[in-house]
Amino acid sequence: MLISGPPGCGKTLFASALARTCNTGIVATSVAQWLAAGHLDGVLSAMRRSFHDAVAKKPCILFIDEIDGIGDRATIRGQYDQYWVQVVNSLLELVDGFEKHEGVVLVAATNFPEKIDPALRRAGRLDRHVAIPLPDASARRALCQRYLRKDLSDVDVDRIVSLTEGMTGADFEQMGRDVRRRARRARVEPSSELILGALPPVLKISGERRRTVAVHEAGHAVVGLHLGVGKLERVVVHDTVARGRSAAGHTHFVLDDAKERDRQTFLGQIAMLLGGRLAEEVILGTAFEGSGGAGSDIQKATDLATFMDVQLAMGETVGYFSANSSADLEALRRDVASVRERVEKVLLKEWQRARAIVEQHEKIIVRLADKLELEGCASGIDVERMMSRRGRASR
Repeated sequence: MLISGPPGCGKTLFASALARTCNTGIVATSVAQWLAAGHLDGVLSAMRRSFHDAVAKKPCILFIDEIDGIGDRATIRGQYDQYWVQVVNSLLELVDGFEKHEGVVLVAATNFPEKIDPALRRAGRLDRHVAIPLPDASARRALCQRYLRKDLSDVDVDRIVSLTEGMTGADFEQMGRDVRRRARRARVEPSSELILGALPPVLKISGERRRTVAVHEAGHAVVGLHLGVGKLERVVVHDTVARGRSAAGHTHFVLDDAKERDRQTFLGQIAMLLGGRLAEEVILGTAFEGSGGAGSDIQKATDLATFMDVQLAMGETVGYFSANSSADLEALRRDVASVRERVEKVLLKEWQRARAIVEQHEKIIVRLADKLELEGCASGIDVERMMSRRGRASR
C-alpha cells in the first residue's frame, strides 16, 4: 500500500496505528536511511536488510518513508543515472519477491506520489493508494484534546478549530510543546489564553476580500459545470486561513478515472481554471493577485496547455518533448519560442471561451457568490440546481 499526503499529516502515525490494529510488529525505515550508505553496494545492502528483517518478524509491516526519494527512471539524468537506475531496479526486484511472503505487508509513504516510478505502482506492487488529507474540523477538534488540553471549553475548542484550518497533526503536536514550554517559563498551568497565543497568525476572510473569493470560486464552479469537466463535489469559502498556509477558498471537482480524456476534456479544465479570474473581471470589474503566481490557477492552466502540446500531441504540431515537472514545462516555454507561442494561443482561446460562459451565466455566479459569502459552502447539487433552474427559465 502507498500512503500519501502533505508533510505532517500523519503518514508515519498511520503505519504505526495499522500495526497496532493488526497486532503485528513493524519494521520502519526510509529511503534516506538506505541512501546514507552512499556507495551503491551499501545502499542495496541496506534495502535488502530491511526486507529481510520484516520477513524474520512476520506477521509484520515493513514501513518505508520518503519512497519518492528512489525516483522515477523516466526523469533520471546526469552522470549518476546508472546508479539510480540500479537502485530502482533492485527495489522492484525486492518488492516482487516480497509479495510472495505471506504475513508481511509493505507500506510506503510519500509527500509526492506523482514522483514515484510508475512500475512501482503497477498491479501487484504499491497498487493500493490511500491519500491522507489535512485534518478537517472534526479531526482538529480531536487533536486539540490530544495535544493541548482535554478540559478546554467548547467555546475555546471551536475558536481553536476555526483558526487552525490547514494545520497538520504535526503542527498541533508542535503547538502543544510550545504551550507547555511557555507555561513552564511563566510557572503556570497551560491555559486557553496561552494556547490561543501560540496559534499562527491568521487572515480573516471577510468584507471585500470575502466577496472576491466567493465570486472567484463561483466562476470556477459554473464554468466547470457548464463544460462538464467532472463531478462538482463542493465549493468553499473559508472564514479564516493561516497566513501562507492555504487558499481562502476552493472548488473541488472529481474527474471520472474510467473515462479516457480527450483534447476537449483538457481544454475544458483550462477554461475552468481561468473561470475564477474572469468572474472577478466580469462581475467585480477588476482582477486580484490571488489568480497569479506560483501554484496559481494561471500557472496550472499554462502547464496543462504546455503538457497537451509537448507530450500528448494535442497541439498544432506532432512531436514529443520529455517534461516531468512544472519546472521542465516552464523551461520548454522559455527556451522554445514555438512552444511558447502555441501555448499562448491555446490560453487566449480558452480565455475567450471562459469569458463567454461567465457572461452567459453571470446571474448564477452572483447568486452562488451570495450563498458562499453568507454560508461559506455550497454543494455540487446546489450549484447544479441553480444552473438547471436557469435552463428551465430560458426555455
